[in-house]
Amino acid sequence: MILQTILLLSLSAAAPAVMTTQSLNRLEASPPACDTAVDFVICADPQPGQFLGTPQVFLDMIEEWNVLRPDFVVCAGDMIMGGPAAEVGPMWDEFVGRIDQLQVPFFPVAGNHDVMDEAEVYRIYEERIAPLYYTFTRGNVQCIILNTEEPGDPDGFSQEQSAWLREVLQASTAGHIFVFLHTPLFLSNWERDWQPTAELLRGYPVRGVFAGHLHQYRDHGMIDGIRYVVAGSAGGGIDTPEDEGGFFCYLAVKVRGNEVSWSVIQPGAVLPADTVTEAKVQHMRRLRGMLTGEAIALPWDTPLDRDVSITLTNPFDTPLQAALAWTLPDGWQVTPEQRVFDVDPAGTVIETARFRSRGPARFPVPVLEGTVTDPETGTPISLSLPLDLLPTLEIPRAPGIVTLDGNLSEWESAPPMAMHYGVNCNPDYVEDLKASTRFMWDEEHLYVAVEVDDNEFHQPYYGDVIWMADSVELWIEQSNWSFSLTEKGPQVFLHDRPDKHLDAVTDAVPLAVHRDGTHVVYEAAYPAAELPQINLTAGTIIHFSLLVNDLDADGPLEKRHWVEVTPGAGAHFACPMVALTLSP
Repeated sequence: MILQTILLLSLSAAAPAVMTTQSLNRLEASPPACDTAVDFVICADPQPGQFLGTPQVFLDMIEEWNVLRPDFVVCAGDMIMGGPAAEVGPMWDEFVGRIDQLQVPFFPVAGNHDVMDEAEVYRIYEERIAPLYYTFTRGNVQCIILNTEEPGDPDGFSQEQSAWLREVLQASTAGHIFVFLHTPLFLSNWERDWQPTAELLRGYPVRGVFAGHLHQYRDHGMIDGIRYVVAGSAGGGIDTPEDEGGFFCYLAVKVRGNEVSWSVIQPGAVLPADTVTEAKVQHMRRLRGMLTGEAIALPWDTPLDRDVSITLTNPFDTPLQAALAWTLPDGWQVTPEQRVFDVDPAGTVIETARFRSRGPARFPVPVLEGTVTDPETGTPISLSLPLDLLPTLEIPRAPGIVTLDGNLSEWESAPPMAMHYGVNCNPDYVEDLKASTRFMWDEEHLYVAVEVDDNEFHQPYYGDVIWMADSVELWIEQSNWSFSLTEKGPQVFLHDRPDKHLDAVTDAVPLAVHRDGTHVVYEAAYPAAELPQINLTAGTIIHFSLLVNDLDADGPLEKRHWVEVTPGAGAHFACPMVALTLSP
């Protein structure tokens, strides 16, 4: 393992030719003309949407950096898609080949896609790319790279890494310190995950803490004299609105004497640092929130025929008029289809509309749309309100002990939910893929069963990329899981949980997978301790969505496709959910 020393300069000359060593040598070969003038670039998450294929937007950025010629570039993690050790070699070959075209030093931060809970993957990263945490200086600027992807569950940083950070800070003579990490631990549980590190940083000239991972740019402002920023996406997929930071960008940082500033640059455009601030996002959300609708809880797969109330609130001190109209998908009727709202200053108007579905109410749903003008700024505000449809289902208590064996004889009382929505496939083409899911519960477990008919089972991966082949992905009350049958056996991967940062294979959730020809049954038991945000008692309501991935090496649909319980599940939590009520 490469020694994570206080200064990268102390790496042995005989150490492997890692990317950071080459970058440091390049940095040393071109000393700054002035120690108090340093320019550098920050980017994050240039990962491709598949195993290979560096995004074009990142290649465009490289060309711009070759023109701008900053002193160096720091990338806040997730440079490749990642996966098992046998898969990551070609990914790093491609990425390093692209970075070889960059004419300035490049310093990486380990992201969750770059390393995983597998010793060989860590070894490859350390031998080819960088130490897991390290530091370097340029003029009066010191950059400290931290590792949020440590094995296990340290709730922040391990004692070893924290001790290293303390030693680095105590030895620092820099006028400006910048800290880089992948997962923004300062946005999760500050007291548990970040407060110990914040205490270490206190009293030192730390100007900014920059993170990635969220694929959005957001300036979170000053906290105890330190600016906290999520650096945006340099190519990784975006599911955040543009005015909330959902655009491809990088940051051009300028240090001049005691002054620090940066610009947000979209390829081909230079934007000020306050382009997207948390305050601006909250303001825009308040404005969009002026249009609200009644939530409609509807039993799973039943028709809708009822009045629904729509509310428009005027946040301004002048009268507001809004002409809004419903966009109607097939199978839906709304009366009236158009409505004009006249609202007094700081007033509220409530109108009703009649909704009817032809057959079971399905997505997509009608959307009320229109534009109003912000009288304070003259800026047009687009209003969009989908019908807030919430499918509901009661799930039974488990009839005694549930044996995880892929035999669903204990599940007769649990109603199945067929997956009606498809991505890259027609869900009616059941010869290729057909799936359903059902749930049961008791005070100790939430049970999930998924039945799949698939013309070809194909799962060559394991770990955090099992979702790229035949697998199940589950979102439930702000936690995200995937599971599949891998070459290492049944495997459950935890991607997100609201109470902690953990991105790893877990043995805490038992999973059985039974295959009989083209029929596959997944049966999992989620212990209550793994779902601490859920109260497993009668009457509790749980929100979830689920999809089944399919990758057919032999066709006919060779591109990864999937069927979903609700549409948009592949966008993680930004999708409609189903509400499950735990029956007595």
